[in-house]
Amino acid sequence: MSATHYLLDSDAAKALCQYGLVEDLATALGIQLSDFAILAQLRFQLHHGKPQKALKKLGSELAVAQLDLLISNADEVVVLVESANYLLLEGTPDIDGGELALFAALCADTNAGLITGDKRSLVALCNVEGKLQEAFTWTQIICLEEAVAILVAHFGWAYVSERVRVRPDVNNAISNIFGRSAAASEISIFEGLQSYLKELQVNTQGKYYSSFLAEHQGQ
Repeated sequence: MSATHYLLDSDAAKALCQYGLVEDLATALGIQLSDFAILAQLRFQLHHGKPQKALKKLGSELAVAQLDLLISNADEVVVLVESANYLLLEGTPDIDGGELALFAALCADTNAGLITGDKRSLVALCNVEGKLQEAFTWTQIICLEEAVAILVAHFGWAYVSERVRVRPDVNNAISNIFGRSAAASEISIFEGLQSYLKELQVNTQGKYYSSFLAEHQGQ
């Protein structure tokens, strides 16, 4: 599936800002920053427009600048709570309000992709049955680690490693893949991404689709 624009959940947006990879991900996906859409509450969650609070929340001036760039360029996700997809999702355990809105928006737009850092919601989504499963395809969904694999494929492992390893506080799984006390090798990063994405596939009953795994099947 080749999306023309992408919805960003708050977990993924925050991590990408902290790593300084917002613009790079847009480039790797072949889109513009204006092709991202974010939840309205992101600006409040990350204290956009309040530099000192935002710095405390995000941890670096670079991350604050990335947040400014994202919010000034990205669209906002709009979903009517009356929509059928929203109501179908609302009763699903372990999917919070923000992810509900994103999943509903995804169902309403076959040209959209979703980049999410919320694995619990993906596991919950795989248990939803009936008409909702016909409203979207799993190829529309990219987890944060898959987005990192896309960045590695486009910019090289050394470039992404440098961005990730300077911020070991952002995401435990990603930090472990790239190495904490010392930089992981290219093959180690490759194996780490493979292992993580295979585990996610198992946890989602095989429904999560990984283009990274598909491309490197058998390796």
